Amino acid sequence: MTMKRLLTIALLTLIVLTAGCLFKPPAEVRFSIDRSVVNPGDMIHLFVFINNTGKVGLTDAILKIEGDDFEILQEPDFPDVLPVGDSVQLVWIIRAPVKPGTYTLKLSLELVDALKRTWSGFYSSFRISVSSASPVQNPLKIKVSTPGSVRGGSEFNLLVEITNRGSEEIPLDELKLSLLPGMEIKEEPSLPAKIEPSRNLTLKYIIKAPYAHRDGYISAVLEYLSGNSKKSMAQSARITVIWQPWFELQETLKEAYGSNYRWISGGYLVDEYWVKAYNSTPTVDLTTLRQVALPIVEDSPSEVDAAKKLYSWLRTNYAIGGNTTTLNPSEMLSKKELSHEESQILLTALLRSVNVPARVVSLYNGTDCTLSPITEFYTPDGWHVIDVRQGIVGSREDFLASRRFPKIYQLTVNYGYRIVAQDPEEMKGHEHVDVTAYYLVNLQDRLYWKVSERVNPELRSTLGLVMEGMDENQALFTLFLFSSAPPDELNEVLKTYSAKTIRETIKPIYEFYWDTPWDWDFIKYWRVFREGLP
Repeated sequence: MTMKRLLTIALLTLIVLTAGCLFKPPAEVRFSIDRSVVNPGDMIHLFVFINNTGKVGLTDAILKIEGDDFEILQEPDFPDVLPVGDSVQLVWIIRAPVKPGTYTLKLSLELVDALKRTWSGFYSSFRISVSSASPVQNPLKIKVSTPGSVRGGSEFNLLVEITNRGSEEIPLDELKLSLLPGMEIKEEPSLPAKIEPSRNLTLKYIIKAPYAHRDGYISAVLEYLSGNSKKSMAQSARITVIWQPWFELQETLKEAYGSNYRWISGGYLVDEYWVKAYNSTPTVDLTTLRQVALPIVEDSPSEVDAAKKLYSWLRTNYAIGGNTTTLNPSEMLSKKELSHEESQILLTALLRSVNVPARVVSLYNGTDCTLSPITEFYTPDGWHVIDVRQGIVGSREDFLASRRFPKIYQLTVNYGYRIVAQDPEEMKGHEHVDVTAYYLVNLQDRLYWKVSERVNPELRSTLGLVMEGMDENQALFTLFLFSSAPPDELNEVLKTYSAKTIRETIKPIYEFYWDTPWDWDFIKYWRVFREGLP
């Protein structure tokens, strides 16, 4: 084949690729901003329209800004899945530079699909003028007003003021609110079809706050017609929702926690098997415990913050280790050293004393239900875990992506162990609830997203390539490896080595260790993997 023919084929291939005949992106993406002339430090609203034109659902959108001049203040919630053929408009809130000048806002977007593939190639840039002088005024102006802070579960007024400062009427198309998670619109006004010149319009919404801590921005996005085109503008206001269950009445707690309220009111923490195993009665005096816990947590804005403070208090005041000598939390208060089992029982009791649903969760081998206990506590955002052994206070997903969980997984799947929540009412034998399924359901996906959070955005595509095509067992083993790794080491490996090299290094380690009893600290196998890299 002649050189001329080779060059012709290469040129045709380039043209085809450029035209998208061989590579078709999974979505149509359009970027726009609400303004390009701002005061120093002002908010800019970035609108990203995403239309799924691919073959599978989309599960995430990751925005990256080049440079440090601009700061993302708040990211939108992506739908759980954006189905093929559906579209969504997302709004990012970005802070402009604080120094006057002319800047280029350079943006790139990555989309993640249901097959965990990362798609890049979506770019945009905007010229932003930052000036202390008053910017050129759009004839249309909106303002959002909220209380600075509200109590969880309360209703509050959200006012959206629309002003037409021009000399002509402006057709109004739609007004959308972007609320914080869990907020609910209770009453919503109608948007007029137009606003007359030199007129002011105030719309009043009644919003119910969730029984949960929130701190962020509520945005109002107004779509209107300018000439023959539709345009968008937005305004945001910051609000904090404070949720302190230790100050709430019983009826409020029942509404907030629903069926999980029982994990506050229960009289015992562990069942009769524990009583026989440790020769101690688990009497709980919540009044005495509250006197200890309340001063520690009363300024906390949420259950999670309260749990972190109680854990920090426990680690400051007790040495951890030794044998279990009592199941009575009140007796534990006077000790200087607590066993891991006592630590988890005491933390569970302290949380209950300040009206946070909490329970002891342990492994059960069919006889013994005292194995490897942790504390679970409930928030309206889901169950969270305190694991004293690992120093974890975080979500269940944080616990799944920890160095000890792989062993728990192996014990449940291969050796018949169950994960149980202690639920004693009568102190007669084993009284617990099997929660194994809640830990194992969709485990691969849950681990993948936790690992993705620890990986630098530019390396997530490499992570996806490493995982691509693995069967379920090898994928889980790989994710356990990555979960146990120090984040800086994980990022270093993904940056230094190709996906192929990483996969080829993992494969023999997986084949050798998968059917052997695992160590309680899975970092052992991460170190084996690191040593095997070329």
